Amino acid sequence: MLNNPSERYPALFDHLLQLRNLIRRSAGSSDITLNLIPVNFSHKRCLLIAWLSIVLSLVVAQHAKPHTLAMIHEVLTKSEEGRSSIVVKLSGDPAYKVIGLGRNEILIALKDTELSKGLYNKKITGDGLIQRVEINKRPNNVSCLLVKLRKPYIEIDHQIEAGKGRLHVQITSTTTSPKKTLKPPKIRNPKSKIQNPKSVSDSSLLHAETPAPVALSRPGGIDQLLNPDSRDTTPDTDLFLEAAGHFQMGRREDAIRIFTEIIKAYPKSPYLERAYFLLAKSYDHMFKNNISEHFVEVNRYYQDAISKFPNSVFVPDAMVSIGNCYFKIKNYYEALAYYSLVCENFKAYAAAPEAMFKRGKILVITKKPQEAIKSFQEVERLYPEAPFAGRAKIQRAKALFEMNNFKRSLRVLDEIITAEPNKVYENPDVLLYSGYDYYELGRLEEARDALCKVLNCYPDIESNHLILTRIADTYREQGTETKASKLYNMVLRRYPDGEGSLISMLRLSTDIQKVESKKLLFIMPIEEIAPYTRPAQETYKEIMKVHGDNPLSHLAGLRLAHQQQKDKDYEGSVNILRDILTRCPDTPLKEQIKSSLRAPVEAIFEREQQAGNYGKIVGYYEEMKADLGTEDMPNLLLILGDAYRRLHLYNVAIPAFEKARKSYTDQGQPATLLFGLGESFYKMQRLEEAQRALEAFIERYPEDKRAYQAYFLIGNIMLRQKKYEKAIAAFNLAMQKDPDELYKIDILLAMGEASNCRRDYNRASRLLNRAIALMNQNKTDPAAGTYEAYQDLGETYLKLGDNEQAVSAFENALKVSPRSLDDYRLQFRLAECYQRLRERDKTEGILNQIIASGDPFWTRMAEAKINEIEIDMRLKAG
Repeated sequence: MLNNPSERYPALFDHLLQLRNLIRRSAGSSDITLNLIPVNFSHKRCLLIAWLSIVLSLVVAQHAKPHTLAMIHEVLTKSEEGRSSIVVKLSGDPAYKVIGLGRNEILIALKDTELSKGLYNKKITGDGLIQRVEINKRPNNVSCLLVKLRKPYIEIDHQIEAGKGRLHVQITSTTTSPKKTLKPPKIRNPKSKIQNPKSVSDSSLLHAETPAPVALSRPGGIDQLLNPDSRDTTPDTDLFLEAAGHFQMGRREDAIRIFTEIIKAYPKSPYLERAYFLLAKSYDHMFKNNISEHFVEVNRYYQDAISKFPNSVFVPDAMVSIGNCYFKIKNYYEALAYYSLVCENFKAYAAAPEAMFKRGKILVITKKPQEAIKSFQEVERLYPEAPFAGRAKIQRAKALFEMNNFKRSLRVLDEIITAEPNKVYENPDVLLYSGYDYYELGRLEEARDALCKVLNCYPDIESNHLILTRIADTYREQGTETKASKLYNMVLRRYPDGEGSLISMLRLSTDIQKVESKKLLFIMPIEEIAPYTRPAQETYKEIMKVHGDNPLSHLAGLRLAHQQQKDKDYEGSVNILRDILTRCPDTPLKEQIKSSLRAPVEAIFEREQQAGNYGKIVGYYEEMKADLGTEDMPNLLLILGDAYRRLHLYNVAIPAFEKARKSYTDQGQPATLLFGLGESFYKMQRLEEAQRALEAFIERYPEDKRAYQAYFLIGNIMLRQKKYEKAIAAFNLAMQKDPDELYKIDILLAMGEASNCRRDYNRASRLLNRAIALMNQNKTDPAAGTYEAYQDLGETYLKLGDNEQAVSAFENALKVSPRSLDDYRLQFRLAECYQRLRERDKTEGILNQIIASGDPFWTRMAEAKINEIEIDMRLKAG
């Protein structure tokens, strides 16, 4: 969104800059100094001040002689002693104007100037208060410096220093407390007595708020424009009356010719003001059917009139006309700017109702229905007798319909019909939207009656194909499918290229039974038509192919996707829906399409989960997540979280499970959710959260096949917390749940570790032997645990003092040791066992092998052990 007026309404600022209102200065070089201090200042108010400044200075500039073009050579910025400055080096004597655009922007406009090479569209970075200066060339030799500030300002001072060949802009920054109420900004010129344009009270264009309803005491409309108060018997009077007559009779070229003659031949004529404005209107009316080609020309004539007579009562009407031109070329933001200026500042003028009404229409177009309704209500309240009041009420009803507020919409339309029954014959929207409201409220008979009346009163209405389709829908909703089918077929035949035809095709392709043609009692004659009998999928594909990006084509795609889901072609359904979102990301059916994506994606996830393709699930989700969304999709999230868990991606499994958890009550959380969270928390060392989830899982699902895994994990948590009794109890419960053979091994090893920690070495040795026996029975990979189990068993035997069993365990460990592992520690431990058994040869043999390996640490340990043995032998011998 554009945040400042010059960017948001460029054409309006072009218009302001092109006015002949720049104050002429004395000959020679000039300097201008501006002091700027922060303020909070609205764009609209700033626009008004700029306008009034221009109006007031017009008196000075109107009769000035033209100057030769000045030249801007260089623009510099600098900062010193708390002040920031802009220095514009120039030659010549350009007239200039300083306009505050908003809180943080100031426009310096210099008339009759050129920019030197390198300055066109240049942006200069400032310092201090000045953020940057943007230099641009505007029409009619106007050069603009848009000064963007880092802080708001409260005052602008500017002055000319003769003889220095430069324009000097000095900016003062003042830090203001945010709680302080700031005064409006001032633009101050030492040579001008006008310090604040807002304070001027004698401008005929500034009016205070007028209580409702507004009395149009100074209409300034077309009637006043064509009928002057006095008619002197002078040549220019005769010419004006003749031109006005041509204008009223629609002879635009004759009117243009005479109005132009008045402007050129009678510059002092009392009809000059009217001639300027009527000349602009004549061009406007002449080119109304192709305004886009003549927009610049028409706009220029309106601007010339406003520039020539800025205080004229006809200015508001001209501004509305400019807005209308923008409206016709669909430049809604510029049109809205002009309408808003009139609405806010010229409420007592005849142009105000139209401006307010058109503003509401733009707000509807730009999807701001609530603001539009307020604008329409304001027209009704302030101008109840104006023609636009009735039109505004109808537009308000339409806006309420678009907001799905059908009851309020119908109530407004009922008020119109009650107050003015003939309105139904003047505006088709009254009956049309009454019918639409009745349909949406389920009052089908009344809807059909209203819509049939529309076709009777307005047989050539542009939306007749849509109206016929809606009438058919009323029969369809009532179950009278024969009548509905005949109407849909008639629309297909009569209006093959209309949206009603698309809707009818969709209706016929879904759930209406095809019937033989029968005569249908209907308010309009209907020809006999062969019923539509094409298969639904072919119809949908044809609509999508022929009608491309039409929203009804998207609806056809949606229906086709649903059909493919029924046929279990889930990938096909997903591809169609995603293709629509890719081609038309802003389709009105976007949310429905995203919602429809969920079912086939979930079906694909379930299929891949059953096949154990967890990687495919994760990959598919990563591809789909931008279009999918997972709100209110707990089952899909559970499958996704479980896939992450099985792939050991616990850090991303947890968010998926926790997001799914939000859709369940505490007692309704499924087993997969609780177990998945428990295991994932455990793997991520979040032990307390893991314990809570696993205990909840066991409590609610004690017979679940994963119960032994949950007990095992709880036992491990207790083991880490040195709660050995509880750990062994949990492991025993795990064994009672009949785990599979491989899991029994892990449980027995963990029980052995817990028993060792409790110094129950006999039980620990038994458990470890059972675990090793199961490993050998199942031919477990040594690297998966046999090697470590033998080591633990050997250490347990050493603690029992059973050196022979320890030797056997360590030797078995060395036998299953992975080839890549040089386990000198285990060899050293075996040598110690042989030493205790007094088998010196075996002891020294193992130690010499360690020394021969060359490992620095274990070589020293082995040498020390040999020395120890020799010393011990000498002591015993001595």
